[in-house]
Amino acid sequence: MTKQKNILKKTHTLIISDLHLGSSVSQPEKVLGLLKSYSFRKLILLGDVFENLNFKNLSEESWELLNYIGKISRKTKVRWVEGNHDKGLSEMFSALIGARIYKTYTWQYKQEKYLAIHGHQFDRFLINDAFLSYLANKLYDFIQRIDFDDKRISHYIKRKSKGWLRLSEKVFHSAILYGKKHKADYIFCGHTHKALKKNKNGQKYFNSGCWTDTPCTYITIDEKNIVIREY
Repeated sequence: MTKQKNILKKTHTLIISDLHLGSSVSQPEKVLGLLKSYSFRKLILLGDVFENLNFKNLSEESWELLNYIGKISRKTKVRWVEGNHDKGLSEMFSALIGARIYKTYTWQYKQEKYLAIHGHQFDRFLINDAFLSYLANKLYDFIQRIDFDDKRISHYIKRKSKGWLRLSEKVFHSAILYGKKHKADYIFCGHTHKALKKNKNGQKYFNSGCWTDTPCTYITIDEKNIVIREY
């Protein structure tokens, strides 16, 4: 009796962001599961691949994921758009995972322009109050660690937090303006940890969400559709 082979889902481009490898709430085994379930030509790491410069916090699963990305980069384009947590790490790890590094990544398809930028550039609170932003992130990470399996507490906080909602909207509006300035038809961001799809004045905005929460979210791009999906 022959074993049935797993059928891979197909897309042209995968976009994932905010893995925060090395943090207590990162889920590298899920990211690896996603990558192994797809056949794709391009992988865009849309920022905050790592949590910080402390390599000791990288788990065995994180190293397995990084090695896998390096392996597939021999045949697949890997593009790493730097996030605020990636500072000092992107240059160091780019060779390991076979990625080209960008502050902003743009490409053309069917006479339309696509633009990917992490989005922290539009977060004024992060820029003006870096320490308070750091404390807020640490507090939320702690809540996620002690939360129930279904993450009901952290989900409630995310839904009810006016700051979180404002950040998501601010990044959206600023990204649209940035995209208009650079004549982009499609704009992709991360940073907010909130998956989002919006249109404004003919421009299309997508936020890829994160991999530190449940459900994890990602974006697929092919000839017919751009879709935010859950894993």
